[in-house]
Amino acid sequence: MNSKRNKKLNCAVGLDTPNDKHHSFVWLLFMSTAHKTGSSYVKLKSTTHRFGNIILLVLATLLLTLTVNAKAQDKYPYKPIRVIVPFPAGGINDNIARLIMQKLGESMNSAFLIDNRPGAGGTMGTAMAARSAPDGYTLLLGAASTIAVAPSIYTNPGYMPEKDFIAVGGLASVPSVLLTAKGDKFKRLQDLTAAAKTKPGALTFGSAGSGSSQHIQMELLKIQLNLDMLHVPYKGGAPAMADLMSGQIDFLLEPLPTAMPHMNTKRLTALALSTNSRLTTHPDVPTFAESGVPDFLVTTWFGLFAPTNTPQAIVNQLEASLNKALKDPALVKSMNERGIDPMPMSSQDLKKYAAEEQSRWNAVVTQSGIQAN
Repeated sequence: MNSKRNKKLNCAVGLDTPNDKHHSFVWLLFMSTAHKTGSSYVKLKSTTHRFGNIILLVLATLLLTLTVNAKAQDKYPYKPIRVIVPFPAGGINDNIARLIMQKLGESMNSAFLIDNRPGAGGTMGTAMAARSAPDGYTLLLGAASTIAVAPSIYTNPGYMPEKDFIAVGGLASVPSVLLTAKGDKFKRLQDLTAAAKTKPGALTFGSAGSGSSQHIQMELLKIQLNLDMLHVPYKGGAPAMADLMSGQIDFLLEPLPTAMPHMNTKRLTALALSTNSRLTTHPDVPTFAESGVPDFLVTTWFGLFAPTNTPQAIVNQLEASLNKALKDPALVKSMNERGIDPMPMSSQDLKKYAAEEQSRWNAVVTQSGIQAN
């Protein structure tokens, strides 16, 4: 008798397929409500007819909402995507992320929200990204310093790049330029070399911090030229630049985008550039190769990464959309005007490149004895 009565109630609320997970949920909720409002379903129907109709309406609405949400979530992305930038707002990492993510958002019809999480040379924000849910809605702007250098200079940075992240695709690369405010004294790279050899340890160079791209690249230059200079680490590139301009330090190997404004105003002298050829915008600045250091080809690079176990289909979609965005003429023009080179790269190519860079800079760390502060 009860089974027949239940069957009638099933039909009444549209539960003809009790195995359906959404229907089963509604049925259980309905059963619970029925027990609380009467000793039997017949009694419920006869004594609380109006209340029962309200319950049916609420349950139908809930079922519809669940169905719509399930269908919406089948398509990626169905909500904004967070991109963790493990450096302060306003710096080169932040600028590159905002510039490219805006175009990527247009391509994927979704918002990409920049979440600046600075600290410990970028390792704090990177570790946070490594612990994020691998659902495609938290990504990381990985930099040369955090992906290729930090694992070698920090005992426990809180993550292992090759284990905790999936490479999605390349973003950008920027060359470096050696700057000084003492252009009357140092006009060429050779002048720096001669002064450093005459007074070992007397010249100073700044960086955005121990293990930063500026620091590690200068250590490589010191090795190649056999120089002894004093490293002065700062908490970010801005205070290092301020002290360079005031003459507190002698040199700074600066990413081109943040160096260009000072080069344009002639407030700083550019001694050498880490590119294969001279810039059309600054043809008077020689390359390191022209200045006698042919093997000093370095860039500060950036890539997009996702937490390990992010579904491959999502990684593939991000990779394709990112590489398409990086070929957009308007974006390329905007990046080049800022001294930034687009770096379209497949997921597998970025994975290989990051591993090669980690091996390269680990050798420099070992030889120079760099340690994190």
